[in-house]
Amino acid sequence: MPHEIFLTAIVPDDYAFNARAVLAGHTEMREQHRFTKVRYMRREEFGVKGLPTNKDLQKERGPNAALWQELHQIFLKQSYIIQERTDITDEIKNAGATDAITAGTPAAKVPRLRFNDLPDTMSSRHPQHNTQRKTLEIADPRLGKILADNKFTCKTESIEETYHWFDDKGLEYVLTRVFRAPAPRGNNNTAIEKPALSVAALGDPVAPFWTLFVSVRVESTPERMQQGHQLLETTRQFLTGVFDFRNFDRRAHDTRNMEPRQQAASG
Repeated sequence: MPHEIFLTAIVPDDYAFNARAVLAGHTEMREQHRFTKVRYMRREEFGVKGLPTNKDLQKERGPNAALWQELHQIFLKQSYIIQERTDITDEIKNAGATDAITAGTPAAKVPRLRFNDLPDTMSSRHPQHNTQRKTLEIADPRLGKILADNKFTCKTESIEETYHWFDDKGLEYVLTRVFRAPAPRGNNNTAIEKPALSVAALGDPVAPFWTLFVSVRVESTPERMQQGHQLLETTRQFLTGVFDFRNFDRRAHDTRNMEPRQQAASG
């Protein structure tokens, strides 16, 4: 499983346009503007360990079998909140006043599971602004059913608006803000209708700022990880004065789904 090493910085709304210009100049590339539906999935039943359907997934010998096996081993030890992510960029951008799309998963889009581990503890060998964690992604058109069969339910749903850039050193720069997904309409006496989505329908973002992530994914070897840290530190120093990168904060990226007694013990 690879490691993701990253920096974060808060970008106020009124500086977002300037930040985009800076990042476009820094990377010498045109920005990629995307919208993503994100469902945060967790288990309510803490007695479920691993992935109950993992044997069936392994029998299929599909291209993701090894990744499902890896996720199974992770969940044998600890339950986590994972993400089901679906690109809805085209649907939102093409939605007009009379043909806005619904908030359901577009049939042609393959959702991706994203697992982010609890970040590794801070090391004196690494810059204090860098966070490193194991990460895993699985793209599968059956993802919703597989998660349901393995007792995952949706905790919350949101829409992410992001701008992406890549540099020639392998770093990705993502400027992101979050919107609440519109709630389904209906009541006990009527069928639940998924709300229409468009840029205008998203309303106000959850917070009046954007978050900048500067990240690199590397093989989980000491040499590759050290190279990743050095690359990020060089980039941070170059962008100092433009962005105020935050110090390492392990709790801010804690994805564990803990039972109440576990939460009390870790508090």
